[in-house]
Amino acid sequence: MNSQSIQVLQFGTGNFLRGFIEPLIEELNSQGESLQVCLVQSTDGNTLEGLRTQDYAYEVYVAGRDQGQTIEKFQSITCIKDGLSLPQDSEKFFSYASSAELKYLISNVTEAGLVWSQEGDQDQIASSFPGRITQWLYTRFEQAPELKTILLPCELIPNNGDFLKSLIQQHASAWKLDAEFLNWLNLNCRFHNTLVDRIVPGFPKQLAEKVAPYTVQVEPYLFWGIEGSDQDLKKLPFRKCKGVVLTDSLLSYTKRKISILNGLHTLMAALGRLQQIKTVQEYVQDPGRLQELNLLAEEELFPFLDQPLDELRAYTSAIFDRFKNPFMSHALNDISLQSIAKFKSRLLPICSYSLEKKRMLPPRITVGLVALLMGHLQSPDQMRDSEENKRYFKQLQASDASELDKVIQASQELFGIEDRISLELAYSKLNGKS
Repeated sequence: MNSQSIQVLQFGTGNFLRGFIEPLIEELNSQGESLQVCLVQSTDGNTLEGLRTQDYAYEVYVAGRDQGQTIEKFQSITCIKDGLSLPQDSEKFFSYASSAELKYLISNVTEAGLVWSQEGDQDQIASSFPGRITQWLYTRFEQAPELKTILLPCELIPNNGDFLKSLIQQHASAWKLDAEFLNWLNLNCRFHNTLVDRIVPGFPKQLAEKVAPYTVQVEPYLFWGIEGSDQDLKKLPFRKCKGVVLTDSLLSYTKRKISILNGLHTLMAALGRLQQIKTVQEYVQDPGRLQELNLLAEEELFPFLDQPLDELRAYTSAIFDRFKNPFMSHALNDISLQSIAKFKSRLLPICSYSLEKKRMLPPRITVGLVALLMGHLQSPDQMRDSEENKRYFKQLQASDASELDKVIQASQELFGIEDRISLELAYSKLNGKS
């Protein structure tokens, strides 16, 4: 594939981006755009290799309810034209930096991937996503400084575009890169804060005999909020897509979505693991569990969000309807990926708020936190988390302390939470139900 024919470098080959970004690009291409994608894989998975065997083509299965109507359809994805793996294909990766056609960098490396990491020498391919983006942009600065780049990170971190830019500036400083590079970064690169919202349970196992490999199931609902000035946003073709909202401030959208939709997902994954519940749909079928989620939202999430109650209740009600989608089997095990980092970004701010306002942890979120730590302590090998966190829980599991003391220690060391009384109450509640 000629690098000149690629317009989008997409960091992440997982179900989410393939069920979110690619359908939007297909919609644009049907309207006369010509956006073609190169996938960048940075993990040890085999998705890229598998997609390559079918020329990167696959289908998105859209199933659920939308405005009172039942939707069930397949959408063909043909906009992916190339792929590369890092660090193996670093030469190919950097060759794209001088391409005038390539304008967009889109990513979803999860909350665990959008972090600062100390790197080695500048002439060695970095190990972290922000480090690699810094090297790629610096190559573009050196080889084609006239080119402009639009970065659209999709990680669920507030102000994700600003944060990615700050990490790049930090790497530039650590590597002592040309000072003019930082000026070029400000003038030629636009980092947009974004917010993504679509439930993507992945491969539809219930249709395994009928669909091709790498089919991705999604719900009909899609929301992509992109923040920027009017002048910036006019440059984005995605403004023409259904479900895309352009705004000068994403703050209220972001806090609401991360706290309610993603926060509840993280809690359900932690609690469901201890109760052998496999899916979101199974979790919310039980009226008692659904009532607990409602109370958690009303008593612990809404005060933190401080937005109009009628809007928050309507939003939460719609989310519960999405959780109940009969076409979906959204595995809690999939949601549990990188759950330590997810708890920190989604729910720890609410814990801090409650400690500040009430001098106590929010009780229902604390039960979820303790469930998360218990699950990791009981089965550290089954954690879908970083190697560092796996080692931490294996070492903690091997200590002579009681399970409760291990939970309290992990809470302190991983999250900075030292409210022993709240943790003990949550632990007792969980064990009373076991």
